[in-house]
Amino acid sequence: MVFLKVRHRRRAAIALALMIWGVSFFLHFFWEMVQVPFFSDMTEARHWDVVWLCTRATIGDANIAIGAYAVSAWISRDWFWGVGGWRRTSLSVYLAVGLLVTIIFEYWATGRGVRWNYSELMPVVTWSGTGVIPLAQWVLMPLITVLVVRWMFLGWLTSRAK
Repeated sequence: MVFLKVRHRRRAAIALALMIWGVSFFLHFFWEMVQVPFFSDMTEARHWDVVWLCTRATIGDANIAIGAYAVSAWISRDWFWGVGGWRRTSLSVYLAVGLLVTIIFEYWATGRGVRWNYSELMPVVTWSGTGVIPLAQWVLMPLITVLVVRWMFLGWLTSRAK
């Protein structure tokens, strides 16, 4: 971002990373809680057990999100791509990395990892065995995240300028 002074870029980069992780955490936690019926034995589990499982999953989701953002920033050579003018490449890499990690992790978690199973309500992509809802999560949540973070970050910059 051209309008950031060089001495403020490091602080702005850290603030942006925290915003991406935090917003992503909030959005993914909401999604994790909503998709509970699509996983076996979750609707019968105790409430706090479900909250704890969803919290752990959400920490992983937020880490994937910041990692995918960092890969996209590395490829585009612009840490601030999400709050400036988006290029198709940056956004595509961000989404692709999140989707790829999700497909690999869901394949492992529902197979050899034996971490969870889908309920009969979960539509599954036949070629990967990945649930459609986790895939939708990694298209919708990253898009919403960058929109919200852009709004937050520009507001943060404006408040710092005053």
